[in-house]
Amino acid sequence: MEELEKMLELFPEKECPNINSAFRKLHANLMFRSARAAVSISGGSDSDVMLDMIQALNPAKNYPSAKIHYVWFNTGIEYTATKEHLGFLEEKYGVTIERKKAKTPVPLGCKTWGQPFMSKQISQYISRLQAHGFQREDEPFEILYARYPNCKAALRWWCNAFGPGSRMNIEKCRLLKEFMIANPPKISFSDGCCKGAKKDVAHDYIKEIKATINIVGIRKAEGGARATAYNSCFSEPSSKSEAAQFRPLFYFTDTDKELYCQRRGVVHSDLYEKYGFKRTGCACCPFGSRFEMELQAAEQLDPGLAMAAKKIFGGAYEYTRAYRDFKAKYDAERKAKRDKEREEKKETEREKEGQTSLF
Repeated sequence: MEELEKMLELFPEKECPNINSAFRKLHANLMFRSARAAVSISGGSDSDVMLDMIQALNPAKNYPSAKIHYVWFNTGIEYTATKEHLGFLEEKYGVTIERKKAKTPVPLGCKTWGQPFMSKQISQYISRLQAHGFQREDEPFEILYARYPNCKAALRWWCNAFGPGSRMNIEKCRLLKEFMIANPPKISFSDGCCKGAKKDVAHDYIKEIKATINIVGIRKAEGGARATAYNSCFSEPSSKSEAAQFRPLFYFTDTDKELYCQRRGVVHSDLYEKYGFKRTGCACCPFGSRFEMELQAAEQLDPGLAMAAKKIFGGAYEYTRAYRDFKAKYDAERKAKRDKEREEKKETEREKEGQTSLF
């Protein structure tokens, strides 16, 4: 196939093994599994690369039996720049990107289930504990499990009982347990906003088009629960109502991605090109460690959206800031204590030297 060969020449195996392999796998999946393919376009940089890869193989010409459905899920709190970028992609590649509204938009999801805090997994654990009336007791797992028998996993997180060094333990978030004991949250936390705004509508869409494959732009290198949930670039469907999932960018490193964009002239949205965003998703989401930067940028490029984010996520912002202040104060106090001890030690040594000089 002419287009495939061009891409393999542009990204030779010895120089670009991950990109070369990704094109080969993409070709196979478009050839044999894409009778009805759902391709999730987020407007972010990874999905830009994924879209470019698919269109580089000229599916209309080379995979006539493939039916590719490009789709974007509107969470209810999206940047205007992202929406504009979708139009740019449609014009550039000559495709149509379906717009699907959230089953439960983020504002309603946060009001219904709780606000996002730190990460999806942490929010889920806190939500389970809150639902069972947990009082943030600092006791061994066995005692707490007997007291709260219906939230085992969340208690294991709280008690660092997933095993020594496990990334699932609360200790992986420095001082979070100490902070929550000293500062009980006054609002509910949950990851339900993601489920209602993205997961549920995506699942319904796959059923709606009876997708044979779901192609998504997940990279292992990006980390987070979404990436670490998989061990490879492909997953077979777990039930008849689901589709196989293919992740063509799964093994792309940051260097691979940068090289690909340079050689293919991939253009990202203004969020990246003008405002320096590293990642995009729901606007100003508290799950992002850089939400303060996003808020500042949003106030310039999308003031209405910034105001909405502050209203929707206000409690989560306040609690996250308090947690960060708690860590900063702790570090400052420890430093002051160490400095004092060091100075006292020096003073003691000077006194000893003075006494010795008298003799």
